[in-house]
Amino acid sequence: MLGLLRGGGGGKGPPPPPRDGKEVPLPKWMRTVDSFTPVKALALGTAMSALNPKNLLLSIAAASAIARTDTSAGAQAVALAVYVVLGALGPGTPVVLYFALRERSKHILDDLKAWMEQHNTAIMAVICLLFAAKLVGNAVSDLSS
Repeated sequence: MLGLLRGGGGGKGPPPPPRDGKEVPLPKWMRTVDSFTPVKALALGTAMSALNPKNLLLSIAAASAIARTDTSAGAQAVALAVYVVLGALGPGTPVVLYFALRERSKHILDDLKAWMEQHNTAIMAVICLLFAAKLVGNAVSDLSS
């Protein structure tokens, strides 16, 4: 059910990608994030991670998949730890890169940021499609067993 809700919530579809390298206009709140202090950035990141429907759906799906296994509590704890580590790779990689390379990381991270801003719609569409497919697959598997 969660997969169908997530996959079917597209409405009229994503806007067309910008052409000729034009800059994608970001929402006002995203433009202000660049000027945040580290404390504000941490607070916003924590709030967005906790309240993001995509994260909530993925966490529910992961918890459901782990709970359905016939393994011991220790094995389930290891599965949860792997899930947490994999989930931390996305936001953690740029942080590690920054602290490892310092000033040299600025060019890499700025290029990555520009690319992600340019392709945000496509990135989110693919992520939502993958989540929906996984959740629908889990539901079909549950119904057939």
